[in-house]
Amino acid sequence: MRLFLLGCLVSLVSVAAPSGGRLPAFELGKKNYETGNYVRALDLFAQAISSAGDASLKNRAYYYQGLSLFELGHYYSSYVSFRNVLLTADDKNKEIYDKAIRNAVTIADKLDMVERIGKLLDKLPAQFIPQSVGAYASFAIGISRLETNDLNGASASFKSVHPESQFYPRSLFFLGVIATKQKNYRDSAVYFDKVIEISRGRKELFPVAELARLNLARTVYSAGDLERSIELYSQFLSSSPHWLTILLEASWPLMRVNDTTVSLGNLHTVLSPFYREDLVGEGYILRATILYSLCKYEEMRRTVSQFFTIYDPVLRSMQAETGRLSGADGFFQAFQTEKGMNRSFLNYIKRDTGIKKQMKVLDVLREERRSIAKYGRNEQMTRMAQLLDEADRTLSLEIGGVISRLHKRKLAELVQQREQANYLKVEIVTGEKELIEGAKGLPAKRVVDVETSVASGYHFWPFKGEYWDDELGAYVYTTESACIN
Repeated sequence: MRLFLLGCLVSLVSVAAPSGGRLPAFELGKKNYETGNYVRALDLFAQAISSAGDASLKNRAYYYQGLSLFELGHYYSSYVSFRNVLLTADDKNKEIYDKAIRNAVTIADKLDMVERIGKLLDKLPAQFIPQSVGAYASFAIGISRLETNDLNGASASFKSVHPESQFYPRSLFFLGVIATKQKNYRDSAVYFDKVIEISRGRKELFPVAELARLNLARTVYSAGDLERSIELYSQFLSSSPHWLTILLEASWPLMRVNDTTVSLGNLHTVLSPFYREDLVGEGYILRATILYSLCKYEEMRRTVSQFFTIYDPVLRSMQAETGRLSGADGFFQAFQTEKGMNRSFLNYIKRDTGIKKQMKVLDVLREERRSIAKYGRNEQMTRMAQLLDEADRTLSLEIGGVISRLHKRKLAELVQQREQANYLKVEIVTGEKELIEGAKGLPAKRVVDVETSVASGYHFWPFKGEYWDDELGAYVYTTESACIN
């Protein structure tokens, strides 16, 4: 399965041949590569690598090996070959470094492995990184430093990325992330705003623009600018991959400015039967809190009861999984097979864009491993097959590690939500008691019907037996307040 075709892969066809014909296998390999006989070229480059007497000759063979592998659709193997060029600093072939860095970073970016090549480039002497690929190197080094939580080092690298580089929008995004980690909300808002601005009208930047807009809304909310956060959340369409998260998060600033009707409208979707098997317990707590402010104690009681009915089994399941699933490998296997993991958490991690991308990369690695098996007699390709197996194992454990950490975090959140739900049960009794005592008996409810319109094209959930399409245009939410002025 080919997920992409890298049109910017750079070929180098003018490297001078070594004097005296010391590497006939290399020269013959070049001829086969240039005539499109890539399989034969691989055999010859493997011979050249094995017999090379110095790093200079070996690096040229690795470079052409990478080009041949790319043409055959073996992307990870191609990346490994370009990376090998950079392992040993070679003064004789500096012209190769421009192309090797450009190709290695481009492929690693598509395979979501930029931090690996960035770690290598961070150790490469500066004179071996041509100015022409400075943005490639700076972006990759920034990612590797961010992975190790070197925020200042990462920030310096991202700031070195040229505005005309393809990596500039994402560099700005990561600068925003770093500023947020440092609680510098003013700077983070500037960076996220800039990403949104330069992404306008560019379809290829839609994913990073959506993330920037979401993080900008979170940033201004954290900075206390509730009105602007509400405005930013309202700009998303239901087609956004983050739609469920947006509806839930937007409900908080709406509640805080007492716009309870729109907040309840968001939660009407979040708590619909379509999302019942998702981790949206926070929505029940928020809804009950809003109902408490409206003194709607009976509806509040039903909402809290629904939370316990739905999430007590999930909580027990997740607690059991913590002891049963051993480490990253256990969590990965449970996720991959969809066995031994509760449905709510499984649905939650399936929505994670990072995990989805990593699973696609894993499919690429496994398909490439199957395809490369036909080169069994080639020593270099045998080694490449081993590296593919190692990459598969490493990525599987990385995914499992992410899932394990998310499981721990969501379990802690669910425990906290349950404590809040129990607290709300007490508040219901206390509120009813105070209401009766204050009114010397239950007062008449003041009923207000508020029509909440849903914009055209906002298909919150497909029909699965609970809602018809024509019910999604508008609905009436009745706000009953029994509170005493």
